[in-house]
Amino acid sequence: MSLRDIRLLRRSFLLAPLAAGAAALLGTRRAAAQEKATLLAKSVDRVPEAPDDAAWAGADTLPVPMAPQAVVKPRLYEAGVTALTVRALYDADRLALLIEWEDEKANTELTDVADFRDAVAVEFPADPGAGIPYFAMGEPGKPVTIYQWKADWQFGRGNDVSQRHPDMIDDWYPFSGRPAGEIAGSGDYGDDRIYLTSAAAGSLLSDTALQARTPVEKLGAEGFGTLTPADAPAQDGNGNGAPAQGRWRVVITLPREQGGFTFAPGMTLPMAFAVWDGARLHRGGEKAVSTWYFTSLEQPVGNALYWAPVVAAAGVLAAQLGGLRALRRNASSKEGNRDEGHG
Repeated sequence: MSLRDIRLLRRSFLLAPLAAGAAALLGTRRAAAQEKATLLAKSVDRVPEAPDDAAWAGADTLPVPMAPQAVVKPRLYEAGVTALTVRALYDADRLALLIEWEDEKANTELTDVADFRDAVAVEFPADPGAGIPYFAMGEPGKPVTIYQWKADWQFGRGNDVSQRHPDMIDDWYPFSGRPAGEIAGSGDYGDDRIYLTSAAAGSLLSDTALQARTPVEKLGAEGFGTLTPADAPAQDGNGNGAPAQGRWRVVITLPREQGGFTFAPGMTLPMAFAVWDGARLHRGGEKAVSTWYFTSLEQPVGNALYWAPVVAAAGVLAAQLGGLRALRRNASSKEGNRDEGHG
């Protein structure tokens, strides 16, 4: 084998992941082109927070095909979740999304080093006026906002290592308030976090107060490797997930009033989705992703618009009746003139 052949072979190996990612994403775009691409969010008095709320029955539905994230490391070459179903409703203050997907095992806790959570996220441009950014994490100058629901934030806060391994030997943690022989949890330290290095550094992943308030984390990004959580006071997302019969149903709600714009009735906004399957060890960039879809907030229809067709129809009917009477009068007049002529 010549040196030139070796170089070509090496180049093909280096480019293979990018080619696979491009092919997967191209396939997603082709599928999207053949399917419905816009989700219509209908107006309700108050958005539902529960996945089984009856209000979702009247919501518009959008099927979203998913592809493995194979563009950058850590890449994924097989999507654990191949499709989502999304519904949307909105009220005066918030937009709510119901996201559903098939998942045989609900991964809801991180009590062992080999545990990985199930999660789902929605992404949209942080500044729609700046144009549509790259759908995978945005791009420099075109940031995206992301709301990610995490199964362990909702279900796993009450679990600890001693429950998973009841026969393990416990040490004594003197500043936790727990007696000797009991393992301290992250919530036992209160404001004294000197022994919780992640929490002391300000990581929201160790913020038990935030996780007790919401299972949804708000983040921003301007490209791969730039993912940054919003400050704790700006964490304004909420959510509620429910696993049942091999399926996740997750509600994510977020304010219509965002930092750079407002979800206004009549507005259409690009949205993309990502989902992580903990049973397949998904985390970070190892996830299934979608390309951009579009969500529109339905413009409320006033009573005048409801009555306008009725009034118009009544006007047309009146005009037709008037014209019919006129034709009859003309016909009668002509008939009378004929009779006079014959006489």
